[in-house]
Formats: sequence, C-alpha cells, structure tokens
Amino acid sequence: MLNQVEFEGYLTRSWDYREQRFLRLANHRPGENGRTFSDYVTVQIDSALDLGARRIKIGQLVRVTGRIIGRDIVEPLRLVVGKSHEGVELPGELGKLIVRRPTIQILATQVKIQADAKRLKKSKETKAQKQPALLNDDVLPTLDIEKRLESIA
Repeated sequence: MLNQVEFEGYLTRSWDYREQRFLRLANHRPGENGRTFSDYVTVQIDSALDLGARRIKIGQLVRVTGRIIGRDIVEPLRLVVGKSHEGVELPGELGKLIVRRPTIQILATQVKIQADAKRLKKSKETKAQKQPALLNDDVLPTLDIEKRLESIA
C-alpha cells in the first residue's frame, strides 16, 4: 500500500524524546476575510538522519518527505484536557486517570531547510538580489524505508 507524504511548514518547536528528534511544523492555509489558519503536524526524524538542533531554527520553512505512522500517547487525562485551552478543571481522581490517545505523525526520511520566506519576499521586491539558493548541506540524504524497516526488525 502506498504511504508517502511530502509536507512543508514553519518550525514552531523541536525536541528530543528517548533519543529521537521531533519537530512541530505549522502549515499555513488561507482562511476567511484574508486571515491565515495553521495546521500543526508532529514530525519524527528518522534516527539515521543527522539533524542537529543547531541546524534548524524556530521560524524556518522546512520540507519533509516520509510516511505517516500512528502511535498512542499515554498521559493523564488532566494533561489531555489542559491542552484544549478551555480552562476546564477535572474533579479529584479523574484528572489522574491515565488514557491512551491515538495520534498520527510523519516519520521523515528526508528533511530540506527551505529559503526563508521573508527573505524571498524581500528579494522579489528589490529584484536586484538573487533569491537565496539551498546549499548542498541543507539537503539530507534520502533513506530506503524498506531497508530501514528490515534493519529494525
């Protein structure tokens, strides 16, 4: 079955968890009355990629290629409800109840750091400057998913 995805978004957060690197990307789409809405996606970086924290900065435009994977996040119900930003407080023991919530994310086998959108806009306005090009070291190698899965199993 086909499971490929290419996703582009602005980096809003990055973190390491259990020796795995994660990114949170915001993809902007047009909304009503000229407003912009953002869709947020969690990206797990394949451990074979060398993507150090200093290589990518908050606000940079990033394109990832990979596949969709699912997993369960196990956490207290209090944290799940708290993320809704509704200010709801759970009574007593209910907040301590541990729940599994299914989620999907992208397992990235390739990461490209795109030229900064603000710089691109500025270059177009001045027209005297060239658009910034990606450097060769901004493109990380593509991994063969099948070989990677065989090595894990």
